[in-house]
Amino acid sequence: SMEEVAILPNRRREMFQSSRFVALGLCAVLVLVGGSIVLSGLSPSLSSPMASAARASSSALVALPGGRMIEVPHIAKDYRDVKVCSRQRKWEIREHVRDPIKMGLMGTKAGMTTYYDDEGIAHPVTVIALEAGNVVTQVKTKETDGYDAVQLAYKETRDRTIPWPERQHLRKHGNVKAMKHLKEFKISDVSEFTPGQQLKAEELFEVGDLVDVSGTSSGKGFQGSIRRWGMKRGPMTHGSKSHRQHGSIGCSATPSRVYKGLKMAGRMGNERKTVKKLPVMMVNDEEKYIVVRGSVPGKKGTIVELRPTKLVGKHC
Repeated sequence: SMEEVAILPNRRREMFQSSRFVALGLCAVLVLVGGSIVLSGLSPSLSSPMASAARASSSALVALPGGRMIEVPHIAKDYRDVKVCSRQRKWEIREHVRDPIKMGLMGTKAGMTTYYDDEGIAHPVTVIALEAGNVVTQVKTKETDGYDAVQLAYKETRDRTIPWPERQHLRKHGNVKAMKHLKEFKISDVSEFTPGQQLKAEELFEVGDLVDVSGTSSGKGFQGSIRRWGMKRGPMTHGSKSHRQHGSIGCSATPSRVYKGLKMAGRMGNERKTVKKLPVMMVNDEEKYIVVRGSVPGKKGTIVELRPTKLVGKHC
């Protein structure tokens, strides 16, 4: 009939659409199966559920102040176990491979002279006298004070010249005589030191050791910019009016001010300085002196501190 003839094309259309959907589904299944096979062939760990769990545990989500979430990779606990060199940061060095930081001493600058070795070579040296002192007055540990250090007392003086609390501090720790100077030395191991112990230079330093010498530099008073900062002077002839003057110190309209830290005339010297890597030439406990090659801060009578040089990648 006419109705059957009209229904046939509609049924064919429906059958065609259903077969097309079935074909698309089969293609999708084949693509998924092939992709999993390829991934498993390249890297089995990428497609395994254990790997996905490991990836999820190896990172963490952190919220930024603006509300944005970022993924932070997991850092292993042994990230400090690295091969170090002299250019790496000191916090990258493993503590168990560092050389221990040794103890230092205090001394008094006696002056400079010339020292001739066996080959006849002249060396400019500084003689550092060891006056009465260098006695341990306190031992600080991580358990009691949060860090390891040894406090030294140096240069005997009369009792009434130091404050009463300091006098009682010396009596409490080793019953030490009145000393004028107290200084801390941070070291790695404090187990070998006790309050009241007298330190010997020959036990701490040897000929050839490198030391860092710290002290207060000589005061030179109020000096101009030429001597203080090494600036050049102006012309001395041809009508010049600017011989040793400082010159311009800034612009007028912009920024209409003088920048902070501008090098100008002022007080020179009388600052704490450290001269590093000075070799020890002589050590004598009987005559109480240490001789180092080179100059040290200060003038005659300046109190200086001698510490073993800290080499990057070795001690710190």
